[in-house]
Amino acid sequence: MATYNQGQVGFGDPGAVIDSTVHSRRLYDFSDRIADLAPEESPFFVYLSKVGKVPTSDPQFRFLEDRNKIQAMDRSFTLGASITIPAANSTVEYTVETSAGSNNSVGWLIKGMVFVVGETTNTTLQPESCTVRIETAPVSHGTDGTDGYTTFTGKTISAATGTTTTGTDNDSCIVIGTSYAEGSGAPDVWSRELENDYGYTQIFKTACEMTNTARATEYRGYRDEWQRIWNLKLREHKVDIERAMLFGQRATSGGINYSEGIVGHIVYQCNAGGGTFQTTHGTQLAYSEGFPYAKSVATSQLTYDILLSDLEVIYDPARGGTSAKLALCSLPVLSWFNKLGSSASFVGNTNAAATPYNFERSTGTYGHKVQKIETIHGDLTLVKEPMFRNLAAGYMCMVDLDHVSYRPLVGNGVNRDTSITTNVQQADEDLRKDLILTEAGLEITLPETHALLNFESEYTDNG
Repeated sequence: MATYNQGQVGFGDPGAVIDSTVHSRRLYDFSDRIADLAPEESPFFVYLSKVGKVPTSDPQFRFLEDRNKIQAMDRSFTLGASITIPAANSTVEYTVETSAGSNNSVGWLIKGMVFVVGETTNTTLQPESCTVRIETAPVSHGTDGTDGYTTFTGKTISAATGTTTTGTDNDSCIVIGTSYAEGSGAPDVWSRELENDYGYTQIFKTACEMTNTARATEYRGYRDEWQRIWNLKLREHKVDIERAMLFGQRATSGGINYSEGIVGHIVYQCNAGGGTFQTTHGTQLAYSEGFPYAKSVATSQLTYDILLSDLEVIYDPARGGTSAKLALCSLPVLSWFNKLGSSASFVGNTNAAATPYNFERSTGTYGHKVQKIETIHGDLTLVKEPMFRNLAAGYMCMVDLDHVSYRPLVGNGVNRDTSITTNVQQADEDLRKDLILTEAGLEITLPETHALLNFESEYTDNG
């Protein structure tokens, strides 16, 4: 079995990367071993290779997204017009706002649902609330100005005043179940269509070249220069993939495909794609369906309480994510977590007894030093990401590993995951040239399960 680590790659046996005694062109599959080479240099690629590899047979791969959870768990909508709600057992027509792209869309409303009308806060139900049953099937009417709207007839079940109450435009309504008469038939059904998106595989190439004179020369310090250079080129190839999976932007141009990266996706969606890159300090992250979270904060503003409030949003089960995230951290951000000690800080939080959390340091499964933070909302596994430097020196990217996949191109018996082809030099050249090639892309589903925090004051030009 070949050996390979940060300092050496072995070539002596049939399973080795390169057999230096063979001069014909040969192809070696290196896809399962490249992730183990210097894992601390490319942690995101290692995690993707170990837990998130899903081959694709098309360089433009498509995937489906299911956002039914938000409708199942947050059955809320807002009134689209003011209305006088009559006394109990009376009916009136309701107009409902259906803002495009928001959870206010009400395709899931059906006859027989019961809802409560509250105040214009969207967060609380006031004592003057009244209960209403939907009596007719809701009808969509397209748009009214910038918003769509839906109408239905509702029957007042109870009113706080006993007579009438007022429903104001933008008042919050929350469905509290269904109710049907004895002996009635099956209710109407609703479903939300799956949403589709796509990504591209990108072709990564790295070559190693050396004259045969240099290959035959024994050097001091590292006798076989070819082995030394090969080790560097393998690591270079893997780091190139790491950078693309972090910062890449999805595109195709001139016949060349470009994969998107997790940070590139978040930044684009929150700057140009319709989302929001939040810059107001001390405020909780705001949810927007179909968009990731992004926030730029001063470290003086990121106390334990504020971070916990942000995690409340990021880990909300209605958004479809899991209760554990991989947090890729720059070196300064990782240091920041370990240097805190004031009463308002994360590690030194004085409310630990009332707000349980745990901060543990260990060696992870895949060779990384990790720190795990356990909170009431979910867990963060902090991993050092050496690619976060210079303008990214203040980054912490929270990734839901259930919603990212590494997509190597594999089809018709051809595997385009990482491979090595030997002796690709021209026939008349007195040298050795080998090629490392990977064709793969990153799939990102449910963007709202991922987040990027930029710790402003932690930016340093650390090379």
